[in-house]
Amino acid sequence: AHGDTKPASSNLPSQVVAQSSSMSFEELDALFGTDRVQEGYDALKKRYDAGEKSIDVLWRLAKFCNEIGNRVEKSKRKDIIVEGKKYAIEAWNTDSNNFLAARWAALMSGKVTEYLGTKEKIEEGKNCKEYLDRAISIQPKEDALLHLRGRWALSVANLSWFERKAAALFYAEPPTATVEEAIADFQAAHAINPDWIENTVYLGKALYEKGDKSAAKPFFDQALKLSPSNDNEKELLAEAKTLFGKC
Repeated sequence: AHGDTKPASSNLPSQVVAQSSSMSFEELDALFGTDRVQEGYDALKKRYDAGEKSIDVLWRLAKFCNEIGNRVEKSKRKDIIVEGKKYAIEAWNTDSNNFLAARWAALMSGKVTEYLGTKEKIEEGKNCKEYLDRAISIQPKEDALLHLRGRWALSVANLSWFERKAAALFYAEPPTATVEEAIADFQAAHAINPDWIENTVYLGKALYEKGDKSAAKPFFDQALKLSPSNDNEKELLAEAKTLFGKC
């Protein structure tokens, strides 16, 4: 997706919002990945505010919020990601067996942990794993879900002693995961989508954390040859460039 989109809604003329709010889901989906993402969000939000809270509206709102979050600088990202998570959880609560509800609940739950303190992050991680397990049980070969499971495993593998103690408060049995498990999921996602910057950088990071710098370096190099499409990817490539220099 290209272009800058601001999270503040309703900057569009009222007649444009009115027209887009009457679009079919297929027409709204066609706005995703274009410079009209804000228009799609505004149309869906208008439906939501009018009381239309079907799963089809809710998961799409989460998806558009996530895309808007990717297009703004990090300091402005939190509110739109938290908002998107709210819609995703509403979809999950409506039907947890719906794949797209489970998928977006998992993705937005994982995304929001970046903005939480230790206790809240661990509690949210427990919820994220529940959403993730359900979504993967329905669709086991989806690159975004494999990537997220890799992120989850990597974060658990890196828990400090204090964080493990805190995790015991939320889990009957505290979670365990290894860097190797994270690498396996990132590799599986990479096999499906080798040009995905975020996953390629994280695969390099996991190998780097394992201590295998020679294996990590080609993935950082590969990521740096790709063109970023949003601010999030630009930040990841800046990190990849730093780590590439340390390999």
